[in-house]
Amino acid sequence: MTSADVVERTRAYVREQFLYARPDVRLSDDEPLFERGIVDSMGAVELVAFLEDEYGIVIDDDEVTEQHFRSLQSIADYVCSKRAISAAT
Repeated sequence: MTSADVVERTRAYVREQFLYARPDVRLSDDEPLFERGIVDSMGAVELVAFLEDEYGIVIDDDEVTEQHFRSLQSIADYVCSKRAISAAT
């Protein structure tokens, strides 16, 4: 699994769950999800649950930060690093 794979799967999830009524919205890899109102606080909870289920990782509350969840790319980078850490232990 590559970072690009995570970006595309997460993009599909965000489109299905948060942009279903706005199919014309373009969602780039670096789009600020919270600043643009694409994901809100309740959506963040749903997104965390999706990532945990989809990628077999555990996301601690203190890891839900702007750094990790700002964009699709930052989410992919975070997920890949979590999976790498899990694989190493």
